[in-house]
Amino acid sequence: MTETALESLARMVGNWTTTSDLYPAMTGHTTIEWMSDARFLTVRYTAPEPGLGRTWIVGADDLYLDRLMILQYDQRGEHRVYQGSFDGPLWRVWRDAPGNSQRFTGSLDETGNTLRATWERSESELDPRSWEHELDIVYTRIP
Repeated sequence: MTETALESLARMVGNWTTTSDLYPAMTGHTTIEWMSDARFLTVRYTAPEPGLGRTWIVGADDLYLDRLMILQYDQRGEHRVYQGSFDGPLWRVWRDAPGNSQRFTGSLDETGNTLRATWERSESELDPRSWEHELDIVYTRIP
């Protein structure tokens, strides 16, 4: 049987330090873990001010096992729904919303200890191919 996207994402389970080009002097912390029933993953990101903490609940739909469904809540009280995939080293997350589309593209290195990712945003309702760089993030596994 082929591994599902959620099963593939399990290789990210653990604790990670998180740095970004937006706030180079700040280090955040990300914890990725299974919920008690092992059917959903939680991704919790915390950072000192002015960083923005967020929580993701990650699961899959029985009909689309190659696709992740992600519910997000952040410190500002915003709720968002994303789709995603995790295939080999590539982790993709996206949200297609008029005037506020977002996408995350990350690549896990061969050791499984560093993920380099980029967030991009499109505010254009007329040209959804018009993406602007938002920030780069590096996740480093804590041994």
